[in-house]
Amino acid sequence: VDKELLDRATNLRIVGRAGSGVDNIDIDYATQKGVIVCNTPESNIISAAEHTMGMLLASSRNIPWADRYIKSGKWGRKQFEGSELYGKTLGIIGLGRIGGLVSQRARGFAMRVIAYDPYIPDSRFANLGVEKKATLEELLRESDFITIHTPRTPETINMVSDEQIALMKPGVRLVNCARGGLFNEDALYRGLKSGRIASVAIDTWVNEPQYSHPLYEFDTVVGTPHLGASTYEASRRVGEEVVAEVIAGLKGEMVKNALNIPTLSEESFAKLRVFVRLAEQMGILYRQIRRGSVKRVETVFAGKDIEDPADAKILSLAALKGILQGTMSRGNVNFVNAGLLAEQMGIEVRETISLDSGDYRNLIKLVVTEGDGSEFVIAGTVLEHKHPRIIQIGEHPITFVPQGKLAYVPHRNVPGVIGRVGTIMGEFGVNISRMVTSSGADNVSRDSIMILGLDNDVPQAAIDRCLQMEEIYEMKVIDL
Repeated sequence: VDKELLDRATNLRIVGRAGSGVDNIDIDYATQKGVIVCNTPESNIISAAEHTMGMLLASSRNIPWADRYIKSGKWGRKQFEGSELYGKTLGIIGLGRIGGLVSQRARGFAMRVIAYDPYIPDSRFANLGVEKKATLEELLRESDFITIHTPRTPETINMVSDEQIALMKPGVRLVNCARGGLFNEDALYRGLKSGRIASVAIDTWVNEPQYSHPLYEFDTVVGTPHLGASTYEASRRVGEEVVAEVIAGLKGEMVKNALNIPTLSEESFAKLRVFVRLAEQMGILYRQIRRGSVKRVETVFAGKDIEDPADAKILSLAALKGILQGTMSRGNVNFVNAGLLAEQMGIEVRETISLDSGDYRNLIKLVVTEGDGSEFVIAGTVLEHKHPRIIQIGEHPITFVPQGKLAYVPHRNVPGVIGRVGTIMGEFGVNISRMVTSSGADNVSRDSIMILGLDNDVPQAAIDRCLQMEEIYEMKVIDL
């Protein structure tokens, strides 16, 4: 999926990778085009971890070599003497999702597990019962078995080569079920030839398919054709997950594993889902009740539930998406291109994190600076971690559920207004399911806002009748 294809795919909105590798997708250019790129990095992690353990066992006990031997009509044991996993030290390079699962399975074999990963917090090492090594060199010197679980990046290509192999214990056994080229294959050949490396198990190769290779001359090399994710269960999960991601992207919802917007952990995704929806609804609400130009959008997050800048960025994009999707003629505004579109429109975007959420556990405040320099505020909160509420529009404190078809009615707060609006709605067959009002913030102002929950569409004639009342400033039907 390169620049040429992306330029031709004028209606493309999302690219879903059924798996984790995205080396063949031009993510930077997709971002410029506003195309979401996502993958399913967790769909095959169990299969990958199990395959790693299988390769570890196969190479430590010379199982493939022995299998070929007896099938050739021979019998013998001496040359196939291997080594136990029990009590040995397994060094894991990269303690992410798959590395963590491998560590758990290795501990089931009573192995001592050490790991090197400078990007993982100490708490993860402690939770997994893994000893943290400050440097790769420390891990190489102490390990009897070494397995690598990192992405393929400029930093990790040839991460283990001749210099690193020289630091290893004689008789070390290596496994690579992650990405081709993390272990330098020429260096592996030299290590096997010299006898420092006892065995190598490789599932991922620099060049695939790999029909011939110098490493194939060694009986102590176990090779498989990139089978880490090749299980029925992983295939089913990856299909289901990528379809769910694509559907979410096409519906304009948050895509959990999008690669060109800030990514979320499983825990953060579950927690933020309702906040993302609220932030977007606040943006939609703003755009449906205000029609002027926008100079700046500031999203303020307060309280204990939103403290991570990455979370704040996601929510800011959600609010921006809500504001812009009512203004763009092409209609395709998403979490990927919202920031870029705002920049193109000359809109300044800010996120602010605060601890002061007033009477609420959490607070999202959307502060929009309009073309004339004035500010308009919409605020919301999430109650009990699952119930979104709008709690302020402009200067008016007002609480309602941002859902369904609503009527926004700024008006003069005098007797009889609410009753007459209700009567007019009834005359036109419009059922009002709920209604809230609020006075000005100083409780002195006679201006108020009425929010009506509507069960059916409002005829334009009904709106015109309401607007004939001098106490009604405007009436807008909004859809959340």
